[in-house]
Amino acid sequence: MRNRWIMGLSLALMLLLFGCTQPQRVQEEETQAPVVLRYYTIGREDRDLRQVNEALNDLLMERYGFQIDYRKIDWNTYQDTINGMFNTNQDFDIVFTWDMYYLQNAVNGVFLRLNDYLEHEGKALYDVVDPRLWQGVSIHGGIFGVPTNKELAPVVQFLFSEELVNKYDLDMDDYPTLESLEPVFAQITAQEPDVIPLLLTSQRLNLAEMLGYEYIAGEDLPLVVRYGDKTGTIVNLYETPEMQQLQQTLHRFYQKGYINADATLRTAISRFHAERAFCRIGVGGPDTASSFSVDFGYPITAHFAGQPWITNASSRSAIMAVNARSAHPKEALQFLSAVNQDPEVRNMLNFGIEGVHYQLSEQDQVEILSNGYRGVPYTQGNWYILKTMVGEDPQKWEHYKAYNAKVQTSCILGFAPDLQELEQEYQKVSEIYNRFDNALLTGSVDPVIFRARALEDMKKAGIDRLQKKLQAQVDAWLL
Repeated sequence: MRNRWIMGLSLALMLLLFGCTQPQRVQEEETQAPVVLRYYTIGREDRDLRQVNEALNDLLMERYGFQIDYRKIDWNTYQDTINGMFNTNQDFDIVFTWDMYYLQNAVNGVFLRLNDYLEHEGKALYDVVDPRLWQGVSIHGGIFGVPTNKELAPVVQFLFSEELVNKYDLDMDDYPTLESLEPVFAQITAQEPDVIPLLLTSQRLNLAEMLGYEYIAGEDLPLVVRYGDKTGTIVNLYETPEMQQLQQTLHRFYQKGYINADATLRTAISRFHAERAFCRIGVGGPDTASSFSVDFGYPITAHFAGQPWITNASSRSAIMAVNARSAHPKEALQFLSAVNQDPEVRNMLNFGIEGVHYQLSEQDQVEILSNGYRGVPYTQGNWYILKTMVGEDPQKWEHYKAYNAKVQTSCILGFAPDLQELEQEYQKVSEIYNRFDNALLTGSVDPVIFRARALEDMKKAGIDRLQKKLQAQVDAWLL
């Protein structure tokens, strides 16, 4: 009897404990913190970034069940900051990357290989992005990031002040090259003394493309292949007659005062109050004028200074990659899919919160209400689900698709240089090239003297070996 009483009491206690703890366990599961992805990208940290992040998280939680910690790092410190994160194994889930920076970190195992996902669960994402972009970001058969689905071949362009073009009744189609613009710059200098005829910065725009060449191993190395050269013959850019002529032209312009004296000190995003320029050099697609007009705050007319070719550099110019060590790869890939397929997510990332940062016109175009937040469009996924802005052609994205249909494809698209055995030479040569190139491409030094010094120093650093080894790799890849 006593044993029965003890057993009954034990059973009652167990039921009581179960009844008390079970709802608590369910409640704990229901209130478990959601996955929060750490997402890093480039750009100015906007005043309202946290507000946009919160609104975006509400949307992401409702539709996908996770949130993001959205961080923007300044243009001038981004690469050093991200490098520090990679080198110290800091926690992140998604990061913006590009070109050789993408290639080197993919090879070093920093980024997650996406092939399996893109072939199965992410097939819809794969189908959204132009196949030539996937070809460009492929590294020895592996895909380690999602390229921004945008114009395939950003082209170097002359960006002229529409006001001054109209004032002097200029037909800019008559001035297709930098050299041909010399009399116009002389006219602006004489008649508009407060205007900079040609504003340059320390940013290395892809002027090699303007000359008909593409880089073989990134813009930090002056080894190039001519567009359309099916043999893939590598040459030193500084030894080409086209680059030598360009450097001479820029130096002459600088001596005549056509180029701003502080060009070597200017960053890519330098802005000075009330500054006026007749011509700048930029890179963009078929609707560059409207976007640069917004950036500069005055109407721009744009004219191509090069030919549109899709290259490794252009296809790898903007990529979102997932950390190979991410604790949440499933959610990270869902986010990349949303950024490329969900218009509401994509437009919030780009424009902010409707009713706060923008409103829609009767034509369903974006009208900016506040400068408290703006995304950086080329860094954050599919352009073709973005709304157009007031002042832009409502058929803008149709024009981009038509443009993409006509661009030419490089014969080395998809080639990925292997620099593992060449790292020492690569670092030394790139350091020398960057040190000289800024001065040479702003015209501030005598190109004959400084180019000779640069070539001598690069040869001592091993550029000839680099060229020979990379040529062997290209030859094998083309077989």
